[in-house]
Amino acid sequence: YQYLPIVAGGTALMFNLKDASGRQVTALRLSPETIGKIFTGEISDWSDPAITADNGKALPAKRIVPVVRSDGSGTSAQFSAYLAKQTSTWASFAKAQGVSAKDGTSNYPQGWGNSVAQKGSDGVANFVANTSTGGGSITYVETAYALQRGFPVAAVKNASANYTLPTPANVASALTKATLNKDRTQNLTGVYTNKSKSAYPLSSYSYMIVPISEASPFSAAKGPTLSEFIYYFLCAGQQKAEQLGYAPLPKNLVEYGFAAAAKIPGATAAPAIDSCANPTITGDFLVTKTVATTAAPGAPGATTAPGKTPGATLAP
Repeated sequence: YQYLPIVAGGTALMFNLKDASGRQVTALRLSPETIGKIFTGEISDWSDPAITADNGKALPAKRIVPVVRSDGSGTSAQFSAYLAKQTSTWASFAKAQGVSAKDGTSNYPQGWGNSVAQKGSDGVANFVANTSTGGGSITYVETAYALQRGFPVAAVKNASANYTLPTPANVASALTKATLNKDRTQNLTGVYTNKSKSAYPLSSYSYMIVPISEASPFSAAKGPTLSEFIYYFLCAGQQKAEQLGYAPLPKNLVEYGFAAAAKIPGATAAPAIDSCANPTITGDFLVTKTVATTAAPGAPGATTAPGKTPGATLAP
């Protein structure tokens, strides 16, 4: 068998914070180092100087409640892998918690600082969105779950020093630097360090697993059906991703998918890449082609952060 990309998405930092007048804070900027300190317990209050520096202003003095997954999770693996590569706090935290200091973990450590553990993506998102328990909380979750609940997500500082949101265009932009490991799993190091102004660094993609040899119950007679289905979801099927809060795969990942499908016994030939009706190839994103970025606070051309709608874009 081999891995084959299905759909992309951003790991969003969904949060619930109100200002002194009781209004929901909808604009939040976080750098990788600040994120690492929040999710390892080194920063425990929203008024911390590091958060102030990211945002160019002080946020309300309120305890931060990091919400992590209580169950094994691919989202935890993706998020902690990012912390391992991009922050200075993960190594000592991981060592103290008994998990890998060099890589991510599917089982995020629990019971540290003010952290709370909840089961599943619905569990962490529901905790943050809860009006009685969610005050001051922040979690890592697929963007779709924040969209469904109408809660804001943080803009994350990328390698070009822009703070970007997990919009479909920004996720696709970041993943143009994704590469493959020898076993065809994703290598996201280039995504984390992508210097495109629009890249959302906490971007990744999901897999399907397909056969590369004839073995019961698979045979070459089934190859045409499976390969045609793969070509559909890599191309026209990607038009549905944005509607569901995910992102269409960029051209490089579509080509990885075509190459993997070609190894399926009995596979039909892939379509020409330029005829693939994927929005990243045709340029026809559903919501907008405008990328959501902000300059560093106080920098020339700095823009106002987005409003309530998670993933809202900023004026160019």
